[in-house]
Amino acid sequence: MTTVKTTTTPTTGTLETILRAILAEVTPGTRPYSGDSYLPDHLIEAAKAALDDFNQAAYQHAHNALSTAVWHIARGEAPQALARLRRAQSHILASMEGRA
Repeated sequence: MTTVKTTTTPTTGTLETILRAILAEVTPGTRPYSGDSYLPDHLIEAAKAALDDFNQAAYQHAHNALSTAVWHIARGEAPQALARLRRAQSHILASMEGRA
């Protein structure tokens, strides 16, 4: 019997990407690959905690980039400030999309 893959579950990627795919696979009602997917609750909770740490890191990186942008603005260094604002934007978007 041939199994048809019904999703774009990543086979490679960042640790965060893989953890998110695993959690999607074991979440009742979503399970994009197989309805029989299972992990013990303690492993699911560990994966969720790890993802929370990724999000915290993204927030901290965004905060740091914004703080540095303010510093450059105060010094009249527009190009450096713009670069830091773009970096902050990247981190903010990543945290909103669930990436760090």
